[in-house]
Amino acid sequence: MAIRKRGNRYQVSYRCPGETSPRTETFKSEDEAIIRDKQIKLAKKNGTFEPPVKIKKGTVREAKQEITVSDFLDEYVENYGLKKRGNSYYSMSLGLIKNYIKPYIGDRYVRSLTVRDMDTYYTMLLDRPAVVVPGHMDTGAKITAHTVSRIHKLLKSAFGKAVVWEYTSVNPTMGATLPTAKSKKREVWSDDEAIEALSACEEQPLRLCLYLALGCSMRLGEILGLQWRNVHISDEEVNGGAAYLRVDRELHRCNNNSIEALERVNRSTILYKFPSIMPKQATTTLVLKAPKTDSSNRTIYLPNAVVEELRNIKAQQEEHKQKMGDRYCDRDLVVAQINGNPYEQRVIDKKFYNFIAKNKLRPVVFHSLRHSSTSLKLKLSRGNIKAVQGDTGHAEARMVTDTYAHGFDADRKLIAQEMDAGFFAKVGNVEQEQHVDADTVQRIKALLKTHPDLLTELLKEMD
Repeated sequence: MAIRKRGNRYQVSYRCPGETSPRTETFKSEDEAIIRDKQIKLAKKNGTFEPPVKIKKGTVREAKQEITVSDFLDEYVENYGLKKRGNSYYSMSLGLIKNYIKPYIGDRYVRSLTVRDMDTYYTMLLDRPAVVVPGHMDTGAKITAHTVSRIHKLLKSAFGKAVVWEYTSVNPTMGATLPTAKSKKREVWSDDEAIEALSACEEQPLRLCLYLALGCSMRLGEILGLQWRNVHISDEEVNGGAAYLRVDRELHRCNNNSIEALERVNRSTILYKFPSIMPKQATTTLVLKAPKTDSSNRTIYLPNAVVEELRNIKAQQEEHKQKMGDRYCDRDLVVAQINGNPYEQRVIDKKFYNFIAKNKLRPVVFHSLRHSSTSLKLKLSRGNIKAVQGDTGHAEARMVTDTYAHGFDADRKLIAQEMDAGFFAKVGNVEQEQHVDADTVQRIKALLKTHPDLLTELLKEMD
């Protein structure tokens, strides 16, 4: 490869596999030529180089007009994101682009970015303050490695399209070094701790949320989006052991821009929009939306304890309807405020936090109840992963075992103890134990010959 000056232009020459003549690309400045030269070398080293499409022998199609990262991401979102992403991921992507990408590298030209630039960008982000979501307190938190990982995932996909659309020849995120994200082990209640919490909780709607999370392995968004039309708890169904509920929607707050954009191309998964109660124009809307995966649409059979809680709540709601009359906003929600309006996740999270503090329980997040539920069901079903997977809504059985293996820690400790008693305790005592065992057998045989009725008594004791 070589860079040569021809008049006021700079040319980069390189060879491609299977071609006898070298390729040549022309640039206005020497810096552009140097960047292109390094990109080609890196792409060849990584095995990701794709030569531009030739128009005719000896010439290469001129590169597209330079485009900034900001303008390119707008095009990427419009032409790709709307076709591939759902409401939740689309909203998250818009937030990452607005808050963490455009302010820092939005003015850079796509073709000018290198792997080194991306390394510097990712490292720099860790020292920048995280954007404070409206309605939340500013805690002074910095951007986390987990957020940087999400940004990288988004940019990797976007710059991959930039290569296909010929805005650049190299994806600068390929080979970039991400900061190490330390995964913190999620604290999970044991069976006894979960029982203690259920026994102590009397406040609604938190009590019902606990029962649905622990009894049905439901996510909080699914619990708050559950409607009575999907709850089947008639006497006939309960007596036949076939009471169940259907999960096919979840409560979520979505960005208005993402809602409008996805509706424009008929790709929105929103089933219902709750009327805004904010005094000013809001940028987000509370909605009921379809789950992001098909496996999350599922039927869950109900324990009788959960049925009883559901019936109690149903009776309370009927009383509220009678008292409030037309003022009751009937959204058919199972978990609803006194006037029928929905509860948001942050409200339940706060109630759960206060409940734990008041009762001096071990601090956990609400989502950990789903972990406790799944681990318990795995133990009760003797490891029937497929049956438990039907309740959790995981797409793959591997996700159940990988995510919830911690629930078997107590059982694993018992196994270790049993290995001591049933195996290692016999090491060095083999001959002695064999002699004792043989002598004991002979004594038992002689005793049974003399007193045959003892065999019947022994069998009864064993039962």
